[in-house]
Amino acid sequence: MKPTRAPRRYGIHSIFGPTIQGEGAMAGIPCIFIRFTGCNMWDGRPETREMSTCPFCDTDFLKGTMMTIPEITATIGELRSPGVSWVWISGGEPSMQLDKPLVLALKQQGFSIGVETNGTRAFKDGTLSNVTHLVMSPKLPPEQTEQKWCTSLKVLYPHPNPLIRPENYVDIRCSSRWLQPIEADTKEESAQNMQATITRLYELPRALNWRLSVQTHKVIGVE
Repeated sequence: MKPTRAPRRYGIHSIFGPTIQGEGAMAGIPCIFIRFTGCNMWDGRPETREMSTCPFCDTDFLKGTMMTIPEITATIGELRSPGVSWVWISGGEPSMQLDKPLVLALKQQGFSIGVETNGTRAFKDGTLSNVTHLVMSPKLPPEQTEQKWCTSLKVLYPHPNPLIRPENYVDIRCSSRWLQPIEADTKEESAQNMQATITRLYELPRALNWRLSVQTHKVIGVE
């Protein structure tokens, strides 16, 4: 008799909801979030944040629980409500763990699936074929960005890396383009970033139809 293969487990920081998607093209949509542990841009420890590729990151993804697909879908089932038809997958960086079996399991529950990636890694074969909406928020220059298409492109601004600017990603195939001000450690700096982002939007080519993305989930007080 062949040994039974143990089911795959995923590092899950949290599964929560119902909540509201707060950013970009899908802002305002009721959803349930799956947040993976782990990221290839920062190890998640507060003491290393300033030295990381993303010193502005405010997402907690350091620790979590290893869960199987049945455990994940059961948890989501407990959170589901009639007005929620989306599952949103973020991290950390989903491309480090997300695969086709998990996406299919969520789709079989009747959910539309959104994923946000930093674009620096290729997803496993077939993973994105059943994803409804892919957001890419690039964290490296275009030549180091593996993902060449997405549903919506979201560039953080003004990015500390001068190579990460909206005009440098014109070759990314996408349906919509968003410029989102970086939330800083102080209200004053955050306000400056907002004004800089708005000013930049006025300057960008009209043909590319860049839009302002605001973190509305923080305005309305949801996670």
